Amino acid sequence: MDSASHRYPVPVGKSTARGSQPGARGLRSTSARRLLARLGSASVIAAMAALLLAAAPVAAAGPHKLFVSPSGNDAGSCSRWAPCQTIGHAVQVAAPGTKIVVRAGTYREAVVIPKQLRLIGHHAVIDASGLLASVPGPLNDQGIVGWAVLIVGPDSAGTVFKGFTVENAAAEGILAVMTSKVTIKRNELTHNDMGASPDFVSPPFECQAQGQIPGDCGEALHLMGVADSRVVWNNVHDNVGGILLSDETGPTHGNLVAHNTSKNNLEDCGITLPSHNDKATTDPSLGGVYDNTILGNWSIGNGGAGVGMFAAGPGMASYNNRVIGNVLRDNGEAGVGIHSHAPDQNVSGNLIAANWISGNGVDPDFQGTDPAGPQNTGIAIGSVAVPVSVRVLGNWISNEYWGIYSSGSITIHGLRSNHFTRSVAHHTN
Repeated sequence: MDSASHRYPVPVGKSTARGSQPGARGLRSTSARRLLARLGSASVIAAMAALLLAAAPVAAAGPHKLFVSPSGNDAGSCSRWAPCQTIGHAVQVAAPGTKIVVRAGTYREAVVIPKQLRLIGHHAVIDASGLLASVPGPLNDQGIVGWAVLIVGPDSAGTVFKGFTVENAAAEGILAVMTSKVTIKRNELTHNDMGASPDFVSPPFECQAQGQIPGDCGEALHLMGVADSRVVWNNVHDNVGGILLSDETGPTHGNLVAHNTSKNNLEDCGITLPSHNDKATTDPSLGGVYDNTILGNWSIGNGGAGVGMFAAGPGMASYNNRVIGNVLRDNGEAGVGIHSHAPDQNVSGNLIAANWISGNGVDPDFQGTDPAGPQNTGIAIGSVAVPVSVRVLGNWISNEYWGIYSSGSITIHGLRSNHFTRSVAHHTN
């Protein structure tokens, strides 16, 4: 919910608990610190592509359309009249480029997609209750488990995943890693990140509390090291967190996140763009969350910010992203948050434009020492160590104490173009 609350650790010291000192949560403690817990070391990351290729089954030559039904049989041909019974089997036997039509019903499985496919659900539910799916080898050893759908590796570029309900995963409902040109469209994701619940039996390591840092299984829909992809028209509700774009395994850039609803994800942000890769400021080909467009989404009633752009430790960067035309309402933290907490970071160049922002919460990272105390805030921009320059243009802000709040060396272009109703006590601090 803040700039440090995802599960992937970074090589910096642990932050303290919420509110213990200004900016303590800016290291995205519950997620940023779990990068090494899941990925372990650079050698594990480097081995990922080779491992996935080795683990992927050889695609069979066959028709370019396969069918799956709960009443089918995996010993069959996966044809219209003799469908497979499981999605995983259809993926295994499909040649790259195949369309897989998944008929109505509930599929209690976790699905790995390591090749380019089109998976189209027709009232199909993927229920990952109690499953801790993994890819064999070092990824499993490092705790990359618990997702319901994993789109993974360069060979999965161009995959379409559309029309499914994905629910009850221990970690992410949909996780895309080290791929590009993926389309994730018109899915419903609900009750994922279940490993963070105290009632979950044997949760994955990344979901377990680490001292003062509470357990957090990340988000319902996660792009990690993903480029030029589209996340559109999804309904993401009642998870721990909503939609996440991060850079642990490489840069996440050029993606469109549009017309989604991210609602009532009560422990984290609606849409979050945090950098956890300490190579991001030195080499954009290795890390960074940049040049992404967050357009026309509804981010409502989430526990953290409506949209957040954050840098965790030194060398990390979330920059040149565009947040345009979104409805950001009734979130637990600011409608939009931009945070930098350490030297050698970059959160500049971000654009916040033409959003409808109303009735959001406080920014705990930077308002803790304010004489006025923490107050409801529409847009919060803070930096501890580095100058930050952003554009904030033509937003409509209502029902907030602070319309736009800044802390540190912040340059905001376009302040006069924003619209504040009388329900905003102070337009800017």
